[in-house]
Amino acid sequence: MKKEKKSFGFLECLMFAGIILAAALLCVCHASCQLTSQGIQALGAEESPQIKGVSILNATSIEVDFSKAVSVQSASVTKLDAGQRASIDVAAENPIKARAAMSPDKCSAVYVFEEKPKLGQRYQLFSEIKDERGNTLTFALPFDGFNERLPRCVLVEVQPSPYKGKTGVNPESPYAIIRALQDGNLFGIDLYCAANKAEYPLPNVEVKAGDEITLHLKPTANEADCVDELGSDLSLAKTGRSSSKRRDLFFNAGTSSVHSKNDVLLLRDRNSNKTIDALSYFSLEANFETKWNLSEALERAVKDKVWEGNASAENSVLANDQNNKMSPTRPLVRKTSARADNGKISSKYDWEVAQSAYSASVKK
Repeated sequence: MKKEKKSFGFLECLMFAGIILAAALLCVCHASCQLTSQGIQALGAEESPQIKGVSILNATSIEVDFSKAVSVQSASVTKLDAGQRASIDVAAENPIKARAAMSPDKCSAVYVFEEKPKLGQRYQLFSEIKDERGNTLTFALPFDGFNERLPRCVLVEVQPSPYKGKTGVNPESPYAIIRALQDGNLFGIDLYCAANKAEYPLPNVEVKAGDEITLHLKPTANEADCVDELGSDLSLAKTGRSSSKRRDLFFNAGTSSVHSKNDVLLLRDRNSNKTIDALSYFSLEANFETKWNLSEALERAVKDKVWEGNASAENSVLANDQNNKMSPTRPLVRKTSARADNGKISSKYDWEVAQSAYSASVKK
């Protein structure tokens, strides 16, 4: 696998190459305690070495860049329990041994694990380093087991509006449907909805090429009907927007979700920190130009060559055209997946408003 290395600050290093999740990076050395605006707990003097960047190399190695030349005193990998945060206080029960190979200038260390971390499991890299003056830094760095079988996926249908339905019928949640173009495992892919900054990380699920997965983005139906279909049985979910022909996954994002009028959706590969597909849509209003502020997210899609044109509202799908208006019963659908299948860049011309609800009958 090609090495993907980046240099960035403390906050960004927590999201390195997609496997470092949003969690506190805890640093300790011999001095007073300090809490930064990024939530990094540091017990040490300013002259102590600091972490400057983190890169994923493959399933068994992580590279960490430091602010000065150091030597690694110890290193190990520990499994974290569900909901447990990385911490220097986490007891090292049955740790995975790790060794460190230093760069020529000793400002970077490649940590190599003796065992491959399990896919879908959360771990922490625990290490102590020392600079030439004897200043030490102990850190606990959270990461997830690396997915080596990430399939190519594309968005094929998006319904940003809930549907109240008839009297006595459960309201249905907004959703997005993705299609896997290859066999693989979905862990390591997430859907990002830029308007409300909502993130939906996909679980450890095996898929085949051609499989479609419905992501229910803010479930409103009875909880008993909202069943994640993680195995082979696709008939477990019973909501109105579920289907036995597609895998159903449910997410509780609190008050955040896809925006009903204006949004940029990014399907992201956390392994490479790249966007793998995108959709930008808007509803034209009298004061629209002052409301649409999603160019940064769309610019990322343009930069990663998954959306054609520039990062502007005019280059997005018009979702409330008088003759082609999106509604709670008329979602946006991809006209054809052939362009995506052949690696072509998506654009606003690849999408249209469906003529009926729950379409997903995208031509392959």
